[in-house]
Amino acid sequence: MEMNMSSSATAIESRLDLLRRQLAAAQEQHAETQRAVRAAERKEERAGSVVYSLREQLEMELLRSWGNQPDLKALLKKGGGGIFYEALSALAEVKGLHLWGEWCDTKEKVLRFGMNRGEIGAVARIADGIRYFAPAMKKRDGGFAVFGVSHRDMEACAWELRYSVKTGQAHLVQLHYGHVEETLDFATLESALRHIEEHLWLESVIDQMPDVLEAPQT
Repeated sequence: MEMNMSSSATAIESRLDLLRRQLAAAQEQHAETQRAVRAAERKEERAGSVVYSLREQLEMELLRSWGNQPDLKALLKKGGGGIFYEALSALAEVKGLHLWGEWCDTKEKVLRFGMNRGEIGAVARIADGIRYFAPAMKKRDGGFAVFGVSHRDMEACAWELRYSVKTGQAHLVQLHYGHVEETLDFATLESALRHIEEHLWLESVIDQMPDVLEAPQT
């Protein structure tokens, strides 16, 4: 009986010793793997930094080569670096527009605009910006370049302005969770923008024309 108990205890100790050695070996292998992963991460970070730097340099040189005629298609394309993004953002702002994410279908950056009610010169300024960018943009079905419209009730629905470079016509499209709810047709871009200015404005800040100075009385 005592011999059986002794043999059993010896077997247990042998099993425990084996498990301890296996655990130590596994822990060492795990630690080695972690060290390799950290080294690979550092290597990936360094490689990523090189890619980022080279992309920035390339985009800067391209901007210089374009001069006063930037390649709008290249600037709008998804996946550009920070230099292209900043250049496009600045250019859009000059034209009365701003950037807002990327379109899922065309894989281009979203150009968006908003209008205040009765703002002097806004229709002409936004129309000029749309006509500047639209020819370079990928077209949706029907040949329309699409711009986002910022308005005061954006939580309720979304509005898009779709403009045809070929015909000059424009549509205002209301969407709810991606589904078209309403489409308004306009013969010209300016008429669509005037509708936005009157009905889909951001702020009710009506500009006043400066008073005509009266001639001094003698």
